[in-house]
Order: sequence, then C-alpha cells, then structure tokens
Amino acid sequence: MTPPRILATVGATLAVLLGTTAAAPALAEPAQPLLAASCKAATCNGKDPVTAGCAPDGKLVESVPLATDRSIKVELFHSNACQANWARSVNAPNGGAVLVTNKKGAKYVRNTDGAKTYVWTLMVDGTVQAQACLGPQNSDALTCTKYH
Repeated sequence: MTPPRILATVGATLAVLLGTTAAAPALAEPAQPLLAASCKAATCNGKDPVTAGCAPDGKLVESVPLATDRSIKVELFHSNACQANWARSVNAPNGGAVLVTNKKGAKYVRNTDGAKTYVWTLMVDGTVQAQACLGPQNSDALTCTKYH
C-alpha cells in the first residue's frame, strides 16, 4: 500500500470517529481499507471498531443531544462491513458513561473520565437492533437513541 493511500484511509477512519467531514485527498486509484474487517456480527462483540477495521465504513445512525446541554450528544454508529454497532459520546463531561446495548443482551460501557471530545464503546452484534445511551456513571438517568 502506498503512503498516500495509507494516509487517506487513516484520515477516513479518524473522520468517522471524530465526526469530521474533511474529504480524503483525491487518489489515482480507489483507497483500500487500512485494516480489513476482522469480525462480523456476533464475532464483533467486545471489539474496538478501529482495531477491528470496522470504523472506516461506520455510518451515523442517530445522534441525540442532552436536553440540559445540546452540545453533549450520544450517537449510534453501524458498520455494514462488520454488521456491528457502537456508541459514541460527544463533549461528555467527567463522571459520564456511554454505553451500547443490543436486543440479544450484549452491552458495553465506557466512562468519559479524562476524555477529550469523543469517547466510543466496544461493538455489539449489529444484526439485531441496538441502542446507544449516555448519562452519569452508576445512574439510570440516561439519554438514549432509539433501537435501530
């Protein structure tokens, strides 16, 4: 893989995870994924979307702002290549927790302590409906997406 193709793929992956829309530089040939998807559906449970190669084709399914501060959001992502979902928080304060769950009972939580702008969870099987939530750690007061 040539260096420009690697940079374009890394840029695309970061754009999905960081929520930017910067376009990758034009290439003479189509960019190939830096990492081929290493899991599919239930085999993605508990894997990181970046290291599993699922983030490059990750699509935002739903974004829900908190009622008290609309700059804080919880988002649900889906990868068609991996048939998996994960949650991402945007601007969540310390003391928060972002989680993803699916209707088969898989659930992964990540604390937002010390986080920068974005925190994402591990993945769940995306062949069944999934939901992303954000709220204070150890609390049932959650802001959630719908199940998709």
